[in-house]
Amino acid sequence: MEQILVLLTIESFMKIALGALIGLCLGLTGVGGGVLIIPILQVIFGMQTIMAVGTASIISSIVKANAGISHIAAGNVDWKALRWMLIGAIPATLLTTEFIIHLYSIPSLSTAINQTVEVVIVGIMLLSMYSIYNKYRRCTQQNASRDHSNKVALSAGVTCGTVIGSTGVGGGIMLLPAFNTLLGVGIKKSIGSSLVMALILSTLTALNYSLGGQSDITTAILMSAGAFIGVPIAMKLIKGAKDQHIYILTLAILFLSLGMLLFR
Repeated sequence: MEQILVLLTIESFMKIALGALIGLCLGLTGVGGGVLIIPILQVIFGMQTIMAVGTASIISSIVKANAGISHIAAGNVDWKALRWMLIGAIPATLLTTEFIIHLYSIPSLSTAINQTVEVVIVGIMLLSMYSIYNKYRRCTQQNASRDHSNKVALSAGVTCGTVIGSTGVGGGIMLLPAFNTLLGVGIKKSIGSSLVMALILSTLTALNYSLGGQSDITTAILMSAGAFIGVPIAMKLIKGAKDQHIYILTLAILFLSLGMLLFR
């Protein structure tokens, strides 16, 4: 009994520590929600993909509330781009989560759904790494924002909402490139805008997956508690960070997460 309690304590400490790392990455780069949490839950704690997606969505929604409010206070949100993205993303997220949960509840399809979601996550990571790398190559000391089409923002919102609803991934690795590369929002405002949008979409995703029984509430609470340690540290560090350094760190996190998924 004592050994079990010790193991539980060690596991709880690991979850809190890993949550702090996730919070640090999330606050600095906008990446660290599903893209980092899901590989950790699968590789370290042995969760199935759909359960990991549901649990990661809860963690992301809790953590991004803290990080999102911090970025709003710092003025790092492009509200016009965010509004049009959300108009497309919210219905897409709700419909997609319901569809995935329904398919996963069919025993003969559950394995195929797990594998399909994993493949989609890997594909999104690769595309996002390519997008961020190209942006890093072109970036200068100052990134000026440019006007963007509302139709483009709406279409991007539908795409991102569909991906987040099906995989739990997209806050940093899809929304960040969408705001920064596609809509031309500066990198720091892209981070803030992507966090606020991901907060809303992750909350919707978490609610649907939890109602479908596909989430681990205890793990979500412990890792979220740890993340609240990392986010304030990140907010202090980002004030003096150069755009180039943020791009490099974002690519490093994506590369690490991809490695965990491919070689677990």
